[in-house]
Amino acid sequence: MWLTQLVERNRQCFPDRTALVDERRSVTWAQFHDRTAELARGLAGLGIERGDRVAVLSQDRIEVLETYFALARLGALFVPLNHSLAVPEVAGIIERVGAVAVLGESGLLDRHPTLPASVRIRMAFDVPAFDALGTLAEPVELPEVSDTDPVAVLHTSATTGQAKGVTVDAGSFRAIALGWLVSARPTDDIVMVNCCPLYHGSMVVSLTYLAAGATVVLMPGFTPQRALAAVERHRATHMWLVPQMLRFMLQAKASHSTDLSSLREVLYGAAPMPLDVYATAVERLGCGFRQVYGMTEVGGPFVTLGPDEHPAPGDVSARIPCGRVIPGMSARAVDRQGREVPRGEIGEIVVRGPGVMQGYWNDPEATREVTLDGWIVTGDLGFMDEDGRIHLVDRSKDLIIRAGQNVYPSEIERVLMTHPAVRDAAVVGMPDEDYGEVPLAYVVAEDGTTTADLFGHVKENLAPYKRPRAIEFIEQVPRNPAGKIVKKLLRV
Repeated sequence: MWLTQLVERNRQCFPDRTALVDERRSVTWAQFHDRTAELARGLAGLGIERGDRVAVLSQDRIEVLETYFALARLGALFVPLNHSLAVPEVAGIIERVGAVAVLGESGLLDRHPTLPASVRIRMAFDVPAFDALGTLAEPVELPEVSDTDPVAVLHTSATTGQAKGVTVDAGSFRAIALGWLVSARPTDDIVMVNCCPLYHGSMVVSLTYLAAGATVVLMPGFTPQRALAAVERHRATHMWLVPQMLRFMLQAKASHSTDLSSLREVLYGAAPMPLDVYATAVERLGCGFRQVYGMTEVGGPFVTLGPDEHPAPGDVSARIPCGRVIPGMSARAVDRQGREVPRGEIGEIVVRGPGVMQGYWNDPEATREVTLDGWIVTGDLGFMDEDGRIHLVDRSKDLIIRAGQNVYPSEIERVLMTHPAVRDAAVVGMPDEDYGEVPLAYVVAEDGTTTADLFGHVKENLAPYKRPRAIEFIEQVPRNPAGKIVKKLLRV
């Protein structure tokens, strides 16, 4: 099975190389291999069996990945939980997947004194009993696990509704990793600082670089200062983050005094890269940039634009393209009837290949809704250019239809963000008796900025039907941990 093979191969090839680092400790590939095997035996001794679901509630730390790999070795499914969710939300996920155990940090587990009836095991990472798991256990024969067996239930970021449980198998992780590694061609000396949480599809990026033998540095939550310090301390060659994190890092005072010269590549995804952030980062960091376009339902990252294809900051007039689909996966833009549209024409992006999910956990109806003749419907509107690069335009659910004309909120947001006083922006549709729906803009701006300033700016850059009907100032645009705007919190 892929995850087990990954660890065994790296133990064989790089036994003394550091595999994982967090703020408490580090482990070599040999240590990681031995601990995951030991932990699998210990979890089996607790009664966890093949096919059981085990929820993990923790900030990023080595024990999280040790648990994921141990459960995969055992044939059980790991179910990462977003630790920022409210008590009823966590309980709802545990109940829906029927988790038999919850493992995690004691401080987070303490927030949930009562768990659904399916849970019979509750254990914290930071207690001696967890460290001892497997060390005193009798030898247990672990099952033969195939790449078609489900290995995880990963929950979507839920920007428009309740998070869905995406069931993936080891074959999905393998297909994405091998396709990505062919495209990215990483060297075996990579040290990657992972700024993204390990509880949703973004973790596949870390798994992919681990497959190449890289060292991955984990942080218990992102702060600009923590990320900057991690790069300097570990002489990191790569970083994986969302654009908003990069903005905060560049704004931090410490960015000017931190040695970032080891960086060779910044990987970013989950949201468009603001052009001002890109221009500043290119100047300040002097490294390459790699865009990551992915979706949990299709296995994670399936499209990339490498450093050699990124434009110079002065050559960017609109959004940077996402890139080309990785080998092994297929993508196209289609119309409402599912027919592929010509190059340059906007359609909905659909994907197929061995990386796609088995389906939503116990929800065949929702699975059918996103499946079209074997393709997964992403919900993203975009087009393919003549060189095979995918360009995203907007989310289909966010599209505003004003008197029959398509208005893309991301285009308005992009124009607003070019105003020097604007720090962030989000655009949603609002009902209108005459036109059906019109744009409403929410803006985070410097003190003293007026709506007249911004209306004048959009008038110079947008056709009349695209201009916001109203602009409201807010203190912060709501975003989820992946950096995506949570527009359901803004809609009127």
